[in-house]
This record gives sequence, C-alpha cells and structure tokens, in this order.
Amino acid sequence: MRTLCLASAVCIAMTGLALAEPFQEVTVGVPVASIAKAEAWYLNLLGSDVEVIKPFPGVVEFKVAPGVWLQIFEADDQQPTGAIVRFLVDDMNAAQGQRTNVGINTGEAIEVPSVVTFSEFSDPDGNALGLYALP
Repeated sequence: MRTLCLASAVCIAMTGLALAEPFQEVTVGVPVASIAKAEAWYLNLLGSDVEVIKPFPGVVEFKVAPGVWLQIFEADDQQPTGAIVRFLVDDMNAAQGQRTNVGINTGEAIEVPSVVTFSEFSDPDGNALGLYALP
C-alpha cells in the first residue's frame, strides 16, 4: 500500500512538472512605420475591448490572450522576418465579417477538413498575420 501511495505521489509530481509552463508571458513584437497609424489599424483588427498599454513612446502593446501580448513598435528600417502571427477565433466567418466591417481584408478562408480553417493577410506595413479556427 505504501508503495502504491508513493508511486501515486511521484506520478502526480511528475505530471505537475510536465505541465509546467517555461514562461509566464509571451510578447510578440511587430515593427511598424507609424505607431499612430498602426495602433488605429490594430485596434480595428483586435476590437476596442482589447487591453492596451503604452510602456514608452513608440511602443504599444495589446493583450490578445491570457499571458500573450502583441507589441507594435516604430522602426525606421523594417526588414521582413518571415514570421507570421496567427490568432485563434471561435468562428471564422464571424471573425472575418467583423474585420471586413472595419475595412480589414483577412484573406480567403481555407478549410482543411477535420483539421483547421485558416486565412492569411498582412497589416499595412507588410507584417504577416492570420486567423484560424479549429473544428
């Protein structure tokens, strides 16, 4: 019995370790040419209810999910990174419709049956973005 209890305790402890997250938060930085124009565009993309902080001039951060921030920062020399920032949505049609209503074209929705529906687009500065919905 004692061995069983010890084995259970070890399994619980190991499970806790396996589920531990290596970081408390993640911030993804995206360079933009004009912080004012980009802030307005991203507020349209993310919605007016998104939490916004401005830690210092030339930087705006949007809380896009628990523990996840999208940071835009003014950069004179923007270079393509090849990275894409994707946002999970509950309903692709509704999410795309909301963005269309504020003048943002989120691209064609592509469905991979039983896997994912996604779209890809870019912000006015050419940064690659995407939406995706899971079945």
